[in-house]
Amino acid sequence: MTIFVDESGDLGTGGRFFVIAMFVPQKPKRVVNFMRRFCAEKGLQEVKGSLLTFSEKQEIFNHLNFANDYSVSYIVADKLNIDNKAILDDKNLCYNYLFKFLIRRTLKSANEDVEILLDNHSTKVKSINSLADYIRLLAITDWGFKNKLAIQYTDSKSSKVVQAADVAANAIYARYTYGKMHFYNMLTISQSIEFPFAKFNQPPSISKAPKI
Repeated sequence: MTIFVDESGDLGTGGRFFVIAMFVPQKPKRVVNFMRRFCAEKGLQEVKGSLLTFSEKQEIFNHLNFANDYSVSYIVADKLNIDNKAILDDKNLCYNYLFKFLIRRTLKSANEDVEILLDNHSTKVKSINSLADYIRLLAITDWGFKNKLAIQYTDSKSSKVVQAADVAANAIYARYTYGKMHFYNMLTISQSIEFPFAKFNQPPSISKAPKI
């Protein structure tokens, strides 16, 4: 199984929501061939969901859904309601923490080797070892995963399936940030996680001033 991962939003102070999306195609070559043709027709080197027009997004989703041979899983973080702010202070730490929840179900149920390819703009390059070691340790000790697990970066400019994951992540982000449901409803979603679980999208808690 090969899993392609991209994100939308940021882990800094901009915006309320941050999305990590996993795109799992049954036939990656079909996605690659279409995305290459799409880029050639539009004169693009790389597909970025945030830069596409409505009609361009519609074309991509129509084609992706034609064969119904992919699935998307995602986690969306409501940064305003994450109580432990120390997690948000380190972007790499926060990414690893959120990714743990996203990948857990897949690895607990996998009966085959798994390769995870992340856009190399996701986190600092130096963090890939910490992410790989962290997930591998959980997979072996807590999730009963017994196969080979590879986690590595790939350049989104050279991976057309990562670019498809970017379009999916953008559609998910648009749903939570702008309430735009059209492309979100076109996704084949196998798992959706809203974090933090009990306080997601609730009014942020305001700490009371201490009594004097």
